Amino acid sequence: MNQDPDEKDMIGDLLDDSFENVGKIKKTYSSNRPPALQINQNYNQSPIYCPKVYSPQVQQKQNSYDLDLRLTKVPVQQSAPNSASRPKSYESEAQFNAADEISLDGDLISKCKDQNGARCIQKAFQESSQAIKEQIFNKLEKGLLSLSKDVFGNYVIQNLLEFGTPFQQQKILIFLQPHSSQLAFHPYGCRVLQRLLQNAYNTPDFSSLFDTFKTRVRELVIDQHGNHVVQKLIQLMESDISLWVLDGIEGQVNKLVINSFGCRIIQKAVSISNNHLERQMKILIEIMNLSYELCISQYGNYIIQQLLKDGPLVIKNQIQQIIMEKLEEYSLNKFGSNVVDCAIKCSNNQFKLKIMDLLLNQKNQQVLFVRLSTNAYGNYVVQNFLKFSDSEIQKELYYKITNNQQLLQEIQQYKFGQFVYQMLTQKLELESFKL
Repeated sequence: MNQDPDEKDMIGDLLDDSFENVGKIKKTYSSNRPPALQINQNYNQSPIYCPKVYSPQVQQKQNSYDLDLRLTKVPVQQSAPNSASRPKSYESEAQFNAADEISLDGDLISKCKDQNGARCIQKAFQESSQAIKEQIFNKLEKGLLSLSKDVFGNYVIQNLLEFGTPFQQQKILIFLQPHSSQLAFHPYGCRVLQRLLQNAYNTPDFSSLFDTFKTRVRELVIDQHGNHVVQKLIQLMESDISLWVLDGIEGQVNKLVINSFGCRIIQKAVSISNNHLERQMKILIEIMNLSYELCISQYGNYIIQQLLKDGPLVIKNQIQQIIMEKLEEYSLNKFGSNVVDCAIKCSNNQFKLKIMDLLLNQKNQQVLFVRLSTNAYGNYVVQNFLKFSDSEIQKELYYKITNNQQLLQEIQQYKFGQFVYQMLTQKLELESFKL
């Protein structure tokens, strides 16, 4: 019957981690929690890959939070979806044999636009001799741009950028750089551009590559493909970030908060603007104008949680005031309850005492404590309040509740209320107060 409050869906922590570590975090959900209301969001859909050969094995993976996943690869043995509906660009071609140069005959550019052909060419480029690699590269050189924007061909180009010689990588960069702005907004080209940026970072070519689309950052951050390029730049330039990120999001917060990627960019921008307080405050004002909605937003609640943890004191106080005004509404909401939990953990005793008074308030003859304790999400708020309050507040709340037998009987009648009841009787028994 015991319920672990840590099972609560506190996925806000996921967004506080660095981009590199996001893919390593997994959360499990308590089986006794009902599913959240379905909120229609425009998810960015992108393939997921595994080492060692590029191939679009999974094209419908939602909520992929790790930028580096866009640049890794898939096992050759897997098969890509929708390949049956894609017309073959060549017929009756023998599969590539790395030891047989005859298999490299024909139009390799067309073969790269076929699922199986793209795989074989990638494998041949990785495993063959330098002479065969050179032969493959020379045949593909004229199709670099078209392959970068192809559903299968873009993986071949990423493969060349990873396993090619420095001279070959430089030739690809020189050829694609004038088209980088076009690639940034393309569903497949943006992946190639991220690999180009990664290869060029810490080289003299990086600034010239970045300058070709720097003026379009405001468009990129709200584009479903371009925002991945911005995130890659933030990841690469984290130690030397410039104000171009702030230029990109000022005045556009309301457009960015509708998806997970935009929210991450906002969080990063708020963090890096600590040394530019005037610019930071402009963004914070935009956020606070949407704060009531963000508290119960599937993605926006992460921004509010970050501000509760690391934001300026004046912003923390404003958010706490909003929570007290909407305590019941937020506590009964899946995403809003995460915000209330975070506020409880990060607040001082003065705020907790106000929350306790609200919990013991009666409305329509039922105490708020009961309404929350018997709710699928609200019971976590109560448990976290009991867990993270200091002993004096715990003791006062314990006495007020246990002296009201009717209240205890009410919460015992409900599945979720029993979890709170057990916490009261087991973890907050009188002995813990050393009375």
